[in-house]
Amino acid sequence: MKIITSIIITLFSLQPSLGLSDTEEKIWEELKSGGLVVLMRHTTTLKEKNPLLRDPSCIKERMLSEKGKKEAARIGKRFTTKGVLINKVLVSPYCRTTDTGKIAFTKVEVAEFLSLLEALSQNKAEANTKTLQEKIASYSGTGNLVLVTHAPNINAVSFESVEMGAFLVLKPMGDNEFEELGKINLAIK
Repeated sequence: MKIITSIIITLFSLQPSLGLSDTEEKIWEELKSGGLVVLMRHTTTLKEKNPLLRDPSCIKERMLSEKGKKEAARIGKRFTTKGVLINKVLVSPYCRTTDTGKIAFTKVEVAEFLSLLEALSQNKAEANTKTLQEKIASYSGTGNLVLVTHAPNINAVSFESVEMGAFLVLKPMGDNEFEELGKINLAIK
């Protein structure tokens, strides 16, 4: 019993040095410096429609839930309150990604290379993944680049699992290389 108590006390005493908020604060500080890429998964969606279907009218396509809309607003507010400069926001043409980008950051540009990989032919999916890697690795700017896309697209360039409403912060290294600085999840639990 004493050993278990000692282990628990030791784990709790280590907790402050491993605090998630410290890690997140470091990432936000890096973002304030600019020149990074934010690779974001769209926020929470309604589940009743086919996730592969793309409908420019947004009538038949999977849409953001009310929770997802609140999450997107929360993301935009956090970037603003943290003083993070955004140069450009590129979004997948799917309504859920476009809406996430518009609610969070207002001005967006649709980028076909961010389209849901699962809905594409293998050749097109591979080409889009290559373009995504190149965009991340070659980005340079005083502000940051935000890319709003889907889980399979993020999984194609990272081993990190990204939940709806979460994002990776990436440092471009050139030569098709980039470093993952960390992940921030602003989804509403």
